[in-house]
Amino acid sequence: MDVGGRDLLPPAILTLTVVSGLVDAVSFLGLGNVFTSAMTGNIVLLGLALGGASGFAVGPPLVAAVAYVAGVFAGGFIGRTGPRWLRIALAAETLLLAVAGLLGFAKVSPYAVIVTLALAMGMRNVTTHQLDVPDLKNTTVMTTTVTTMIISLPVVGGSHRNVWRLLASVLALVCGTTVGAWLVDHHGIGWPLLLSAVPIAVLTALLWRYADPHG
Repeated sequence: MDVGGRDLLPPAILTLTVVSGLVDAVSFLGLGNVFTSAMTGNIVLLGLALGGASGFAVGPPLVAAVAYVAGVFAGGFIGRTGPRWLRIALAAETLLLAVAGLLGFAKVSPYAVIVTLALAMGMRNVTTHQLDVPDLKNTTVMTTTVTTMIISLPVVGGSHRNVWRLLASVLALVCGTTVGAWLVDHHGIGWPLLLSAVPIAVLTALLWRYADPHG
């Protein structure tokens, strides 16, 4: 993704990471103890519910997991659509996030919002997987990122050149989650979800405007 001679993929993926934090803050706080992008956490929540832990239900994490898998399949098919696959993938994510925001305002069943968000995040993780940008492959989970960052530090004998990129990824997720939590607390789930669609829409517009039409 080159604009004016600059590779915008790293900042673009960091932007996606901020959105991931925002989306999961909304889903966990506003939709009932569920993650729509971080499937590790979601599977843990499902296990807690199955084990009878108080305050946890099977429905939200199970529905999110199924919808996420469907999103991964959809992302895989989009990845085969040819040179414009990235533009199509980002446009689809923008649409799904916007729809989720509208559903949030409409006060429909939380499951409708969960399904829409999980579809978007499943597609998203396929997108970043296929882009394969070094040290920025994960926009939804940070376990590997934090581990790589720590063992890359000179104090433990590391010499990783992109340690700051790894740190930026962690901070991006924290920032997105912080903003999402504040917005949910003060404005409900509709506005933060609509907000999450804006940066993805901007990235999509940049791709359609500046990217090589043959790639």
